[in-house]
Amino acid sequence: MVDYIRAEFYKLFHRRYFYLALLFLFGCAALLVAGWAFTNSNGNTIDFNSGGSMAILLLSVGLYAPVIVGDLVFSEQYKANTMKNEVSFGLPRSRIYLGKLLVSVIVGVVAAVAVLAFYELLCWLFLLPSAPGEVEQVLRMVGYGILVALPQWLGMLAVNMMLSFLLRSTTLAAFLSIGVIVLPQTLFKLLGLLINDVFAKAAEWMPTAIVEAVQSHMFDWSFLAGSVIAGAVWFVAATAVGLAVFQRREIS
Repeated sequence: MVDYIRAEFYKLFHRRYFYLALLFLFGCAALLVAGWAFTNSNGNTIDFNSGGSMAILLLSVGLYAPVIVGDLVFSEQYKANTMKNEVSFGLPRSRIYLGKLLVSVIVGVVAAVAVLAFYELLCWLFLLPSAPGEVEQVLRMVGYGILVALPQWLGMLAVNMMLSFLLRSTTLAAFLSIGVIVLPQTLFKLLGLLINDVFAKAAEWMPTAIVEAVQSHMFDWSFLAGSVIAGAVWFVAATAVGLAVFQRREIS
């Protein structure tokens, strides 16, 4: 497994797409801070508290990042016939599936933390704190937000990886992954209005709803525990289904 993971990282780090994706994410963070700094130069007063804590509101955007991470790691393997080569070579399918999943988890977590840290650093450099202890307080809030959002990100990453393995089209897998993020919550909300409040309660524990509710549950450790459980259910269920179907799938 270690050799397979090392090989996957080697392929990933030798793809231009990987560096372009990182550059895009860091560029978005820099552009956002540049916008705050520009408005300040024109009379506004956006300090570190306002700009730094804005990261909490952007955590839900991270739910769509697994589509990029999954595509980076899976890398059109059915289209390029590299999956057939790996299976024909005699590699266990469980090693192929879990190896790619583990690499995508590592890449996704490191990239998310790096981009958020870069954003907060820029905010600290260009948006000065307005009160003592403000930086520490904002970073604690953002850190708690990451802890809540991370299980949902990983759950959606496992869903994307499952769809990537089960479908020949990575484009279709990407669209269906976005559908999983958006549609269940919308459906449960609608059923809650039409049938029973139980569905409305279920909607509150969908990935997007959990991440968007971070600010209203700040430092609520029971809410964090609920997020961990919900994310683990998505992750384990998607991995179990994806691995079971991939084990029996004919690769041509």
